[in-house]
Amino acid sequence: NHYLAVANTNLGGNYDIDSIIYLWNGTAFAEFQFIPTHGGADWEWFVVDGNTYLAVANGANGNNPDVDSVIYRWTGTGFVAVQSIPTQGASSWEFFSMTANSSSSSSGSSNNNINTDYYLAVANNRNTAGSSSVNSIIYQWNGT
Repeated sequence: NHYLAVANTNLGGNYDIDSIIYLWNGTAFAEFQFIPTHGGADWEWFVVDGNTYLAVANGANGNNPDVDSVIYRWTGTGFVAVQSIPTQGASSWEFFSMTANSSSSSSGSSNNNINTDYYLAVANNRNTAGSSSVNSIIYQWNGT
């Protein structure tokens, strides 16, 4: 199946609106799932340990940029919220991974271990004082 996630920022000045996940039906994308967002700015799709996730960057709740952004997990029939992360006018998420090879030797034998670490970075854009001097944050997957 093919899906398209659309982040809706506002409708007539109302930032508390649904963003929409669309499903390709063979000829066009059709509405599949509505997800509540607060100034939705971006979606990031990623897979960790065989599970599919979507993270939405929520930019503002009206004039308040201090709003949680949310990570959703695919259940096989739809996306469900699994974690909320405090953000400040979030404008984008980026997922990346890094793989490291480690070798260990005991009694002359060599074992190669491949370890992959997963990261999700959020671009924060502004704080409640209106300053754009805010930190963006990189989160590391903890395995749960």
